[in-house]
Amino acid sequence: MTDTDWIAVFSSRTAGRELLPWSHPRTLTDRELRLVRGSIQQFQLGEGSDGSGLIRRGCASRLAALNPNFISSLELFIKEEQRHSRHLALFLQREGVALLEQHWVDRVFRRVRKFAGLELCLRVLVMAEIVAVPYYASLQCATGSALLQRICANILADEADHLRFQAENLKQLQSSRRSLPSLELMFWRCFQLATLLVVWREHGEVLRAGGYRWNSFREECVRLLVAVSHNDLEPRAAEEQALAAAND
Repeated sequence: MTDTDWIAVFSSRTAGRELLPWSHPRTLTDRELRLVRGSIQQFQLGEGSDGSGLIRRGCASRLAALNPNFISSLELFIKEEQRHSRHLALFLQREGVALLEQHWVDRVFRRVRKFAGLELCLRVLVMAEIVAVPYYASLQCATGSALLQRICANILADEADHLRFQAENLKQLQSSRRSLPSLELMFWRCFQLATLLVVWREHGEVLRAGGYRWNSFREECVRLLVAVSHNDLEPRAAEEQALAAAND
């Protein structure tokens, strides 16, 4: 797909994603709230970046030089992530839960992106989007809240497209060389494993509520990583995989 195509995809669903059952009377039970509160707080914070650093790197990249629509598509991608954060924030506030202002996991991700170029920055974002697939699939079935289930379903569909979008961007960035430098590759593999371990430590209860165990969670994330690395996410396959995971 071209960046013009991505602009059309992102723009076409803006209004529809705002149609959520906010008036539904069902709120979380005490048990459900204990299970998901801290976990949603962390993801809400992580989804809420202003994206200024990513845009700055994008403007200086050869992708922007090759395609005048790249920055516009990147801005719409960021707006979708911000919408996820806003909807999660509204859900938490509806449940009487305060929003986090900071968390050490979010600080680490932001610090890594701060010192990264566009390609590594996109790789960090891809890692976050990959773990989001099993996470939101699990969160979707962790409670009886119709509102939270709808929010998760929307995010899963969006993240499927985000993985395709970033896979195509990474493929273009990598087209001028054969592979990552060995030191960068070593760092990236260590970062991948560390991310999975941290996510399991911080969100394992929610993931287990969705039927995941450490091995199945790791295998699902590695499978998606391989698909992104080979740009092997077919036009609707990623979304179908995400929705299938949500319904398992």
